Amino acid sequence: MKVTRPLILVIVSLLLITIARGQGEYKHFAKDGLSFDYSNSWTINDESNSDAQQLTLARADSDAQIRIFAHRGRVDTPEKMAEARRAFIEPYITSTTKMFVQLGAKPESTPASTQIGGATADGVRLRAALAGEPGEATIYWLTIGNRVVVLTFFGPDKDLGKATSTSDAIRNSLQIAETSPKQTSKPQ
Repeated sequence: MKVTRPLILVIVSLLLITIARGQGEYKHFAKDGLSFDYSNSWTINDESNSDAQQLTLARADSDAQIRIFAHRGRVDTPEKMAEARRAFIEPYITSTTKMFVQLGAKPESTPASTQIGGATADGVRLRAALAGEPGEATIYWLTIGNRVVVLTFFGPDKDLGKATSTSDAIRNSLQIAETSPKQTSKPQ
């Protein structure tokens, strides 16, 4: 019995130290309903406008980037999601592919999927080598809180590997507070 109490104290102490260390390694972003956690070694460039929240996360010692695009319009039906895909998701994939080609690469596209905020996101993985260095842009999209979110992981393989903990933190914690539809007519 006496051995159990010190063992419990040691376990609780280690747990508290682990929690304290974890809190110091991550920051929390929250603005206009969008929230996520990210490593404190990354910086955020916010280029949001009235149409969308547009954030780019980067590190000074890395060529990897994480981009978050959260459209401010309400997307709450399959038809609206199809329209969003035609209006800005497909053009974004096309422009990213063209960027690789303009840089002299021959990108290969394959379907991808992942979990973001607890939901399955569709995506595409664009693999290419720039100046002999392999890398990729992986683009995921889904609806969260009635808003379309496009999440991009971009960079050379060597730097994307170092970005895994931050990309996982963002994917696992990303949320958007659901908006309610605005009433356009008076109830009868």
